Formats: sequence, C-alpha cells, structure tokens
Amino acid sequence: MSLSIDTMVRSVKNEFSSQQLAQVSMERRKLVKLEVDYIPQSREKWAAILDDRTTDRELAENAINACYLYAGLDRARVLWTENPLTAMKILLDRPDLVDVGSSILHQICNSCDRQIDEQIAPEFIDVVKAYANPRATIVGEQHQMAFDPLGDFLNQVSICEIQKSHPHLDPMSLPTTLQDYRIAYLSYFDYFHQIGVEIPQIQLLIDLARSCGNCWAFENIAILTPKPAALEFNDRGELMALVYDGINILE
Repeated sequence: MSLSIDTMVRSVKNEFSSQQLAQVSMERRKLVKLEVDYIPQSREKWAAILDDRTTDRELAENAINACYLYAGLDRARVLWTENPLTAMKILLDRPDLVDVGSSILHQICNSCDRQIDEQIAPEFIDVVKAYANPRATIVGEQHQMAFDPLGDFLNQVSICEIQKSHPHLDPMSLPTTLQDYRIAYLSYFDYFHQIGVEIPQIQLLIDLARSCGNCWAFENIAILTPKPAALEFNDRGELMALVYDGINILE
C-alpha cells in the first residue's frame, strides 16, 4: 500500500495553525498538520514493534495483571507455554476454563473507541486506521481496506495445524486472545493516545503487544506464549516457517 497521503489529508495540512493544535474543542475535530505528519512515524513505530522478536516475561505478566484489575477481576496465575499450538492443545483439554478475555477487550477497546469517536471527526479516524497501521492494505476491485491480512493468515495457520489432530474442532469455540498476530490495530489507538486523546488504558494492551506472543485470559489463569523467533516466507510470499526454540511448528 502506498504511504502517500490522499487529497483529503493534504487539505488538512493547509488548515493547520499552532492555535488549533493547542486548542481543546468539545466538538469532533479534524486533525491538524503536525498530527497528520505524525501518522507515518506511528506506522514506522508499529512496524518495528511487529518485527521485534524479544519476549519480556516480566512486562507481559505485569500487563496481564493490570488488564485483569482494569476489568475488575482478581489477578490470575500466569502459565507460559512453548508456542501457540501447545497452548491451544491445553485449551482443548480444559473445557472448564471460563474465558474473560472478551470482557477485558470489550472494556478496554470500547472505552478507547468511545473517547476517540467523541473527539475526532469520523473521516479522520478512517485515515489513521489506514495509514498508521503497518499491516493495512487495499484489496479487491472495490478498494476495500484489509487491516491485517498477514495477522489473519497467521492466526488461521495455527487453527489449521490444530485441526489436523482435532478435525472436528470448531474455530469459533476457541477463546479470544487478548492480543496475537493481529495486534496491528493497536497502532490506531496508540496514535490517538500519542496526540492527546485520553485513553491511558490502551497502554495495557500495547505492553502485551510489545512483550509476548499470544495471550488467553480466563478466570484465575492466563496462558501466554513467547513471540516466535522467526517468520520465514518463500518467494511467493507464502509463510513457510513459524519458528519457536529452533523448531518450525508448521512442520
């Protein structure tokens, strides 16, 4: 996807003044020039986060505990697994686990969306979703936006591997991950947080994105995985290896 700013965004730059940037308005406002100029920087920041292969267990555990507390839940015991396939096999053997991930995501993301929607004009929200997201791309004849095709593909790969040994698995029965390969959408929230929209709660999910791979939240227990050591693609852009501890789990 081209990083060029379209005509509508260019017109925003022409409306900039330092007074506008400093002014807090109760109406849903447009982005001003300095804010528009920050979009590519935000994109680069999140491209680096997605490329980083470092797992920080202390940061991840602190973040997941903070997520539980934000949602009004007791802290959970944290269980680290080797990779997403190991984690999913554990989940299949533990139907008694009560998923709270959806509730946590609902409370954090909905509150962020609400704050942004109350302050920023809708057309500018769409621009940020498209241009601050390092995995967004334009697809199809209708030029529709796909916000994370690579993340969706990687998630589907894990499910397909599990279905080889559990052919009757319903993917919809799997619990929600607090953040996984589809974390690119967090660039959208982070961008508005950085330009002054008061959504400090998004830092909880950002810390998870920076520090670990997949994360499932249940009553009393959270299951986390490290980040993969490497992703490898062939010349056609097809994923060939998802490497954990020197092992390609796709084989």
